[in-house]
Amino acid sequence: MKSFALVCLLAVGAVAQKNDTQHACWKKSHPRGAGKPIDACAPGLVLDAGLCYKPCQANYTGVGPVCWENCPPGWDDTGATCMIPEKIISANNSACPWYDECGEGLAKGCSNCPPNQGYHDDGCTCRRPMQSFDKKSYGRGVGVPMVCKPDEQEQAGLCYPLCPNGSVGDGPVCWDPCPASNPVHCAGTMCGVPGFNCSQEVKDDLNSILQTEVACSTPDDQQKCVADIGKDAKQFYMDGICSGP
Repeated sequence: MKSFALVCLLAVGAVAQKNDTQHACWKKSHPRGAGKPIDACAPGLVLDAGLCYKPCQANYTGVGPVCWENCPPGWDDTGATCMIPEKIISANNSACPWYDECGEGLAKGCSNCPPNQGYHDDGCTCRRPMQSFDKKSYGRGVGVPMVCKPDEQEQAGLCYPLCPNGSVGDGPVCWDPCPASNPVHCAGTMCGVPGFNCSQEVKDDLNSILQTEVACSTPDDQQKCVADIGKDAKQFYMDGICSGP
């Protein structure tokens, strides 16, 4: 039964990982967590709408690639302009006589408005006209994409913690370098002795396991399969985890 053979292969193969570096071994590995989306700007840049820009000078605010002058206190920011809307209030007519209560005739000038606030005295009311001016602006360059933080590594659009010195990161895993006893890198995750033919060795081991699996197609062969698969799986796993510096 093919499913039975596969279960045996996985079980025996896991047991086969023991510390023996006669021919080849598995590199030691360390998890470093799941990657997270890129969310930082390079030093000296600021984030705005998903891109990173040079910061604006004092009293300016950045909107994309443009730095706009800030409006003075009390002024409304309408985007490219600063504005104070028109305002009308009642004048102080307490000094006006009953026959000219707004100071527009015989008692002209008896009403008054708040001083130093830009109001015009219209007699019964005080009117401050609308005021506006165009904001100053300047370009700060094209935005650049975000990057990972200095203590992170970017891979495939995600950020991972840096691996310890000497280890190489591959997604969520850090792989240790090959030890001096097995200096030949093989298939990314294995290390072989000098002269070790990685590609041929892996090919031969896979063929051997597949041939053994086919032989396990009947229940009568299952006991023999356990022994054969264990032998081939042990060879495929290259005798375990690497040890030594």
